Parts: sequence; structure tokens; C-alpha cells
Amino acid sequence: MTDEEYREYLAALARTHMRPFRRRHMHPEGDELLYAISKLSSTARFVRAVGERSENLDLVNALGKELDSWYVQHVVDEMRQAGVLSALDEAPDITFAELRRNAGPDEDVRLLQGAGVDDPEAEITILIHYARKRLGHREATPSALAEQAHDELKHAPERLISLSNNSSASHVEVKKKKIFNGIGKILAGVVTAAGNLLLATGTVIAPNPATAYGVIASSAVAVGSMCQGIGDLRGE
Repeated sequence: MTDEEYREYLAALARTHMRPFRRRHMHPEGDELLYAISKLSSTARFVRAVGERSENLDLVNALGKELDSWYVQHVVDEMRQAGVLSALDEAPDITFAELRRNAGPDEDVRLLQGAGVDDPEAEITILIHYARKRLGHREATPSALAEQAHDELKHAPERLISLSNNSSASHVEVKKKKIFNGIGKILAGVVTAAGNLLLATGTVIAPNPATAYGVIASSAVAVGSMCQGIGDLRGE
């Protein structure tokens, strides 16, 4: 499939599945998705700081409170309401198997930087290859993985505390590092997804074909990031 054919396919997928819906504006500081991006990006940066002092259980507990928030599930709910998740579920053997960098918006770089990713372009490349391998087949259900993100994050600090309390555990630091990496991957994915929902939603969904295919491609990368993070948290 050529680049043009892939973008045309994604644009058609968006027109078929994505629909207008009225976003709620309940947060006192403004738009909920904008606030979610700010909050989750800050949490992602905090994850990196706690990872450097993972022996401090007070910090780990503080991180647990940060992760047990409604923002992650809120973004996933908005993805479902906008039709993004159903679009990703339709033909993962095409959408994910053919995923490529030039289909996604450059805005993803800024979003990942805000979430504490040092080299966003390298991260996007890694996620694309991961998504092709893990989600690029007909049996994949990307929406189910996105729905698991909140619960996996909520229980991550328990895994860290269990490792810290178990002095007989082998390779404790390696396992902790993988957990922190998994938390960061999920948060980065959710932040990217929220940013693309801002592009996608409004009174008319994706009036520009470039917006349409970019939203689907970037959402595929975002779910790939969530999937990789969940795998890391589970020790896969």
C-alpha cells in the first residue's frame, strides 16, 4: 500500500466511524481534554523523578494517588464516544500493519515532549514497529487494550511496593525499571490520544482529510504506546 493509498484509507475510516459529539466543559480551569493533557503530562514527568528514587515509598505512594485519577479513563471514554476506538477495531491488520510516520501529525512530537519523552521521533518509530507487530493482525482488539489502561496504572504502585518489600526478589531494580517504563508508556499514549481528540472533535468531525487520517494514525500510535506499557507492567 502506498503512502497516498494508506492516507486515503485512514480518511475513509474516519468518515465512516467518527462522529460529532459535544464535549463536556466541566473543569473549572477550562476544557477537560486540555486539562487532562496538562495533568497527565505532569504526572508522566513525576514518574521519571520517582523512578530515580524508587526506594522512597512515600514517593511511590504519592505516585499511586496521581495514577488513581479519572483522567486516563476520561480520555479513553472520549475516544470511544468520538468513534476513534471503533475505527481502530475495524481492520487492525491494515491500520496497524501499515502504520507509518508520515501519516501522523507533527503535533505528536510536542505532546510526547510534554510527557517527558527525551527523543519523541525515536519513540514514535519504536511505537510504530511495536504496533505493527503486536496489533497488526485481524484478531487484535485495540479498544480492549485502551480500556485496560486505567486499571493497570492504578495497580502499578502496588507492584512497586511489593517488589520493595520482597528482599528475596531477583533483579528487583530491573523489574522496577520496567514498571516505571510501562507507566510512562501508558501516560504518553493517553496524552497523545487526548491531543488528537482536540483535533478531531467539534461541531463537525475532521472536515479536512489530512486531519482525518492524521487523527486515526496518531491514535493507532497512542494505543500502541498503551499496549506496550501494559505489557511492561505485566512483565511480558
